[in-house]
Amino acid sequence: MILLWKIFFVTLVAASLLFLAWILYYPKPEPQNQGEALNRMIALQEDGRYEEAVKTIQRWLQNDRRDVSRDGWMYHQIAMVYIIEASKKPETRGVSIHQAELNLEKSLSLHDQQQTEDTNPGLYGIGGGYELLGDLSEAGKCNLYEKAETLFERQVPLIKGDTYTAYGTTIPLEPLRAEVRKHLDAVRKKLSTSGCPANVKQ
Repeated sequence: MILLWKIFFVTLVAASLLFLAWILYYPKPEPQNQGEALNRMIALQEDGRYEEAVKTIQRWLQNDRRDVSRDGWMYHQIAMVYIIEASKKPETRGVSIHQAELNLEKSLSLHDQQQTEDTNPGLYGIGGGYELLGDLSEAGKCNLYEKAETLFERQVPLIKGDTYTAYGTTIPLEPLRAEVRKHLDAVRKKLSTSGCPANVKQ
């Protein structure tokens, strides 16, 4: 009787594990909108499946139904996935940092091509990505901090007025203005304490 119960228990556990694996890895329908794509990316990222998270957004960027004006922000999201991967997986950190930098460059290029409103905080977000990469990097730390500094410097004078409204959301600008200045001061301090040369801007 004991043997039968052991067999039953092992069979039940095996079946449960198979069902869980099916839930996790069975191919799911492609996202139908940007929100679904981002939710899928976040779920995969939190599960440690970083490459799948990246591919989810890359596939969405090939979807004709997407809002192309948001492509730059989506590349920024890809960069953030790689930044998180770099912080979690030191054994592949160099590759993740490189991929994050490539996607930040794409995000910045698209941002600069668009006729965005002056108060658009996109430069702050991209600069924050470069600052995080500088924190994680060894060899390229100074160059990454310099890029962050440049973008924060560009962002500060663009934050005009009291509020900013985009995609149906209104945010007060004074906290944002203070946050950008705080990061600008922080990255300048990091440049100094990291022993970076005074003239490394390209």
